[in-house]
Amino acid sequence: MLTNIRQTAPFDPPVPSNLSFCGCSFDWRQSCAESFPQYGVQPPSQRSNWSRQRQAEYIAGRYCAIQALTAAAEHHSPAGIQLPIASDRSPQWPPGTLGSISHSGDRAIAIAGRDRDFSGLGIDCEMLLRDSAAAEIAPWVLQRNDLDCRIEAPLTYGQWVTLVFSAKESLFKALAPSHKHFVDFGPLSNMFFVSKITAKTLILNTELRPARGSYSISQFSSQHKPHPSSQFELFYRVDDQQILTMALLAQQ
Repeated sequence: MLTNIRQTAPFDPPVPSNLSFCGCSFDWRQSCAESFPQYGVQPPSQRSNWSRQRQAEYIAGRYCAIQALTAAAEHHSPAGIQLPIASDRSPQWPPGTLGSISHSGDRAIAIAGRDRDFSGLGIDCEMLLRDSAAAEIAPWVLQRNDLDCRIEAPLTYGQWVTLVFSAKESLFKALAPSHKHFVDFGPLSNMFFVSKITAKTLILNTELRPARGSYSISQFSSQHKPHPSSQFELFYRVDDQQILTMALLAQQ
């Protein structure tokens, strides 16, 4: 079911050596109950109502996460390491570690690191939107400052909208561990805008004066302990009709 398993970083700029990756392709049509023990993934109780595709996505994502965790643990990870589903439906990472999982189409990817090195990690993969589809979702993905983004890469409109959405999703995942009470992606995504896109990275800034009806960064800061930076540089890659983005928040 799983093919093209790889543990090399999919991004061109150098990434920290204390960050581990694993990615794969999967064919959900080959998924079955035996796929869980085959790939060393503990089946969750929730799977009884899952489709074969959802089951395959779970196995592929958890398999990649386990491989990335094993590498991140400096060869001292316990045998039979697993990532059960937490009460908020996120992966429950072992103590001392953190990471992120994403899947889209027939691909899955995961990153992992130690919490002594990172305060948050986020990765996201999305199927590229056609220009027509991007135009339909743009009002829900973009905010006014995104429209002033400085673009230094040859992107179509569909690629640009997909990239902005994916970048905000990655940053949301990276911020989530330290902001557990702020679980709605929509309001949080409106607090950030993309100010610059180069050939390999992009810059997300905090929105200090959000649109009416959305949260402000000052409201967010008063309720939680935010990451001190107001600007975040994310990695990205356009590959095989998909976009990958990654947010790394170093420990302060």
